[in-house]
Amino acid sequence: MAETIFGPTLTLSTGRIIPTRWVGEQHVKEDLGFIPSFADWVKAIRPEPWMGRAERTEALVDRYFASPVVEVT
Repeated sequence: MAETIFGPTLTLSTGRIIPTRWVGEQHVKEDLGFIPSFADWVKAIRPEPWMGRAERTEALVDRYFASPVVEVT
C-alpha cells in the first residue's frame, strides 16, 4: 500500500534513496515484532455466516454450461 501511495522509493533530506517497502516493513516490525506470513493473516480472519453461503455461478458466467452427467449403473 505504501508503494502505491508514495512510489517505489523515498528520497531522504540527505539525498539518500531508500525503498518504500523497507520503511513499511520496519514499521510493521516495530508494531508487531515480526512480519506476519500469509498463514498468520488467514488464521486471524473470523468466519462470518455470509462467507459460507456461496452459490454456484457457472451457469451465470457461461451460458453453455451444463451440469455434469451422472452415469447410473
